[in-house]
Amino acid sequence: MSSGKHFHNVLCLSEAKGMDITMKKRHVMRALVAAATALALTACGSTGSSDTSKSTSTASAASTSSGSEADTENTITIPAGESVSQDSDVTAMVGVDFTTMDPMDTSDTLSGGVQRMMMDGLFGFDENMQIIPMLATSYEANDEATEYTIHLREGVSFTDGTPWNADALIANVNKWADKSLGLKRTTFLCNVLDHAEKIDDYTVKIYLSQSFGAFISNLAHPATLIMSPKQIEAGEDACAQAPVGTGQYKFVEWVAGDHMKVELNKDWWGYDADVCGGTALADADAGFKSITFKPVAESATRVSAIQAGDAQIMWSVPTESVDTLKGDSNVSVGMGDSIAVWYFFMNTQKAPFNDVKVREAMAYAINKEAYIQVVMNGYGSVATSMVGEEVQHYKGNDPYSYDPEKAKELLKEAGYPDGFTTTLMYSNTTANQKKAEFYKQQLSEVGIDLELNGMENAVLNEKVQGADCAGADAEVDCYLSGWSTSTGDADWGLRPMLATESEPPMSFNISYYENEKVDQLLKDGLATADENKRGEIYGEVQDIVWKDLPLLCIASDKNIWATSNNITGVYLLGDGSIGMRNARMAAE
Repeated sequence: MSSGKHFHNVLCLSEAKGMDITMKKRHVMRALVAAATALALTACGSTGSSDTSKSTSTASAASTSSGSEADTENTITIPAGESVSQDSDVTAMVGVDFTTMDPMDTSDTLSGGVQRMMMDGLFGFDENMQIIPMLATSYEANDEATEYTIHLREGVSFTDGTPWNADALIANVNKWADKSLGLKRTTFLCNVLDHAEKIDDYTVKIYLSQSFGAFISNLAHPATLIMSPKQIEAGEDACAQAPVGTGQYKFVEWVAGDHMKVELNKDWWGYDADVCGGTALADADAGFKSITFKPVAESATRVSAIQAGDAQIMWSVPTESVDTLKGDSNVSVGMGDSIAVWYFFMNTQKAPFNDVKVREAMAYAINKEAYIQVVMNGYGSVATSMVGEEVQHYKGNDPYSYDPEKAKELLKEAGYPDGFTTTLMYSNTTANQKKAEFYKQQLSEVGIDLELNGMENAVLNEKVQGADCAGADAEVDCYLSGWSTSTGDADWGLRPMLATESEPPMSFNISYYENEKVDQLLKDGLATADENKRGEIYGEVQDIVWKDLPLLCIASDKNIWATSNNITGVYLLGDGSIGMRNARMAAE
């Protein structure tokens, strides 16, 4: 065990709220700066405002993350104490169904975001996606970033009555480290976790098997949300179907394909300024009596519902409907930038995509600027890396130009002068169908026949992410999805999709990309606490992948969401997950 000099970094909520958290050592992640995008993707990774005034208890109807913009035409002010939200049942419409309620088995942004409403983590994010303390109050780490002492918040209980303490944290750490469970987030921490030691009832020391420079940022990721030890003991089905946490909301029911319902936890510790360390996380009258989430794949149906009042919250808003909703005085629209990137995955273990010339031809065959105009109605930007520009250790590269003639030449060199036929799998939302049809048209221009195979999200998840076989035997040829780096650090925007160990069913390397140098660099990036070195390492990874092209980085889009015009405090984080901690409603 290492015994380097320790440091103390107190993260008091009253100090952290609304400002950057000061880190005293370079090997602790800097405060994250990001904005939002709503991607109902398969990566929580997979992915999607206006100022809030505590003094007057007002908020724009579209609270915003850093760098985002919001509609201000239909915003309102709700005087302190006059919100009726806690007496109101609301409906929120989303584009796809949830996949699971177990954070460690979740790989989609939608599920992870709603889980955050029922379960808190040791650390979390504020509206600007800057790290704040949640169930932890402070921590110390050694210089090698192999030992972390976590101090826990007192006065907190799970909604099943179990106290939050060191024993509860250790139960969760043991689950994170248990490879035998075979959960989708198994590789998130299990390869670095050694063991956890109880120092006292509210102090736990976590020992890592190797340096892990992104540890604290990973503890803010939804995969490490804290579940009640009783529920963990009840087994994986219990965790997946009926989560129990310390959060602002309590789970009520989930009818797959139809709805999920949560209800307000009025005893949530986040309402108590004393427990929070001086400033409450939410106003006393914030939060809804209940929220019923309804998955509706048809974008037009969701838009109609928010206009008719059948839903009070919806995300994401299709770009073609933004102007219509902005023109509706009964609706408020919020919009923010994204740290998420949309990709076109290719299975590199199967012909023809095992030939880099074919993958390069694909890159030249797709007009990214046209994609932004046709698919995103101008609400987006061409991707220049696998990670968004606001992600720590981002390094941009020049996008592949649109050059169909060059694409044809490369296909001919690869032995496909007449092109080939392949299949694209994707979640069959309206937005994804539009993307898929665009790709089909573009690729047809160079002789590639792209067959479209859209399906329900749960089925897709099982077929693609749940595949337990070699890449050559996997059903997937091509795959449409995106990824939001939910830790704000490049490690989590690269390792899950590039590391050999991240191939399904362990994580999201759906390209079945295998590169020994990249594998080593990804390990090196976690083995050092020096952020300058980490930046160099992750920059090299991004350069290599830009040439190897296991996946095509297409575009980043805007997060767009809508609420009834009497609701404030709803927003999307930079990773595309929903935030409504301080949501309030005016009486009609």
